[in-house]
Amino acid sequence: MAVDRFIAVSAELTGFSAEELRATGMAGDYRAVVLERAGAERLGRLEAAAAGGSAELLREPVRELARAVAHLWYLGTWPGLSDGGPFVVSSRAYAEGLVWRTFHGHAPGTVAQGHGSWSAAPALGAARHADAASAEQW
Repeated sequence: MAVDRFIAVSAELTGFSAEELRATGMAGDYRAVVLERAGAERLGRLEAAAAGGSAELLREPVRELARAVAHLWYLGTWPGLSDGGPFVVSSRAYAEGLVWRTFHGHAPGTVAQGHGSWSAAPALGAARHADAASAEQW
């Protein structure tokens, strides 16, 4: 239940759905980082503010924590708050960062692409190229 609340807040902060966040497998790890670094009381304030659509989200230190949670999901790194320094959560967190999903890519060095994969256009790029070619025919 606690992880579900964290995922709900994270979905609001990242723009990704709860299902997409769950699929990363990082929700429990990220919640543990937030609890360790920011504390249960601060996380509770963030969850309450996000659930109620409260203007509290715009005030420090809730806003600072909201930014840190979004940063955590996108980059797999804890950015550090006023009370601690930044660190990489894990190599898996780096690979599962939402930043790579925003452009349907993979973190460099984490997925074997196969010999010659660089010579083929990405699926999204190939579809755009085909659409452009079709448009030029008309």
